[in-house]
This record gives sequence, structure tokens and C-alpha cells, in this order.
Amino acid sequence: MVAFQRLTVAAVLKETANAVCVTFDVPAAMKDTFRFSHGQYLTLKSIIDGVEVQRSYSICSCVDDPELRIAIKHVEGGAFSTYANESLCAGDVLDVLPPAGTFTCELNPENEKSYLCIAAGSGITPIVSIVKSILAREPKSEVTLLYGNQRVASIMFREELEQLKNRYMSRFQLIHILSREVRDIEILNGRIDNKKGGELSQRLLDLQGTDEFFLCGPEGMISEVSRGLRASGINESRIHYELFGASADDAAVVVEKHHARARRLGGKMCSVTVKADGRETEFELSADGENILDGAMDAGLDLPFACKGGVCATCKAKILEGQVEMDLNHVLDQRELDDGYVLTCQAHPVSDKVVIDFDAAR
Repeated sequence: MVAFQRLTVAAVLKETANAVCVTFDVPAAMKDTFRFSHGQYLTLKSIIDGVEVQRSYSICSCVDDPELRIAIKHVEGGAFSTYANESLCAGDVLDVLPPAGTFTCELNPENEKSYLCIAAGSGITPIVSIVKSILAREPKSEVTLLYGNQRVASIMFREELEQLKNRYMSRFQLIHILSREVRDIEILNGRIDNKKGGELSQRLLDLQGTDEFFLCGPEGMISEVSRGLRASGINESRIHYELFGASADDAAVVVEKHHARARRLGGKMCSVTVKADGRETEFELSADGENILDGAMDAGLDLPFACKGGVCATCKAKILEGQVEMDLNHVLDQRELDDGYVLTCQAHPVSDKVVIDFDAAR
């Protein structure tokens, strides 16, 4: 299992009024450990007001950049995002897990592909890494970025994106959509949804000629746009997405699944064995109680996690024996599920014995 490493913050720069970019100083001895693929993220850990907080933030650097940089947008009530935007300074030290995540693709200089990237708000963070890396590594490929925001002032990486457009004029198309600031061209006003996608595909976008699609933002946008793409005949395998924040409906789903397990398995105690860092830890967990991640941490284990909402996959592990049920899953694909991987923050044991391996997921 991968472990947290201590990294010094090299710089904290304002990106917008409510977002900062954080650059880390990665020692030469750790360069390989923190080598990343475009679209991946880092999980950070720090003690804030006496409480240990872990959160994941996407890398916004190009794979060829010499620096490791993430962006953190302030979220109302968010402990880590508030700390990063208001207090974090150059010279501070944070615990950081090596890069992780599957929101990426293989880059090949011989590729002659067309990519469509769609982002809303802070969903641009992994997308800007993807855009820059494709343009740098695939000189024959073209990229279109459809980027939704409320106002011009809230556009993250605005200057950087304009520079990319000027540098790669023949290969990079940038389309801004604003929902709360009126623009002269009507089609560029509003939200990015299925209707907007249909309008744009008639005038600006060639969906059928696009090889791969990358979507990142809130669940509502991703759900609508991906549904529209599938309805247009786009194969599911060509659509990649990363969810930023789970929906309000998730709470209701979790409650309903908890009640269903309680009716079916109420009181059933299960033996859970967790393999991590080459060691095994066994404990008992109720089928209708807390999830495996929380149960393991209660048993004294220090395990990787971040969102606890079934979104980031930081807590992914492999089931070696037994059965579990997950409440939510916004990130694992069918291949990973078939291979036995689960999100431990959402997994509950339902068989007498469960053996789960964190090391197998790293």
C-alpha cells in the first residue's frame, strides 16, 4: 500500500477570487514516486483546528511540466479548501499520497485523434492537464474544450487557456459558456446540458468525428451530457468522466440501502480481514453498521481515503474472499468491479467472512 510522503509547498498563487494553485517542491529522490499521468489527482492530509483532514485535488500540470501543481477551489464549509485558500503558505509541509486516478488515456505521438473535453467550474482542473498533455505529446491530434462557468471572473486558468489557444491555433478550439453573464452570441449563454450540447453539435462540434470524450464537473452536467452523447450513437467506451461532488440524492440512496440491509441482515456480525502494508488485521463488523473503511480505522489502521462519497477511489481495495455491498459508486468501471475492486468507504460486509486487500490496488 502506498504511503503518505511529506512535501513542502513551493508556492500558493491566487487563480480566481475563490481558488488557489498550490505548487509542491518534489525532491529529486521522490521524482519517480510523484510522476503522474494527465487527469490524475493527489490526496492531501493535514491537521486543521486539531482535526485530521484528508482531501483529493486534481493535478493541473502538463505531464511534461517540471512542477507538480494542483488547484483548490474554496467550498463553503469545506475545512481543507478554506485552509488552503486562506492560510496555506509557501514553506508549509503537507502529507501527500502519490498520484492516483484513472481519468486519463494513453498518449502516443503517432495518434491523429480528435478529443472533446467538457468541464464545468472547478472540473477544469484535471481537464486542463489533459488538454495540455495531449497538445504537447500528440502533435497530430486536435482538442476542443467546452468550458462552463457563471461569469468571466470565475473562469479558472483563463490566461493559460488563451495562451494555449494562441500557441496551438490549428489544433485547439476553446468555447466558453457563461450562465450568469450575457454574451453577444446566444449559443454561448446558459448551462452546459443536453440541450446545449445538441445546439453546439449542430453548429460548432463534430460529435461523430470525435474519438474520445472527457467530462468533468457536477453530477447533473455529466449525467445529462453523457446521456446525450450515448443517444447520439457515441459508444460508452469513448466517454470518460470524473465526478466532482456527489449529488444530493446520494444521501437518500445510502439511507435506503442501509434500511434494506437492516431488514435482510440486521444483527449479522461478519469477520473482516484487511491486508495493508504487508500486514493482516482482523476485526468484526456488523452487516448493517459502518463501512469497512471506518471499521478498519476504528481497529487502528491508517488507510488512504479522501472524499468518503464514492467519488475519488482513494480508498479502493480488492476483495479476495467473501461478499460486500456498496452504497454508492461513481468511479469504478465494470472491469474493475468484475476484478473484485470496491470502494471501502461505501462497502459493507454481507458474508460471514470478508478478506480485503489494499496493497493489491496500488
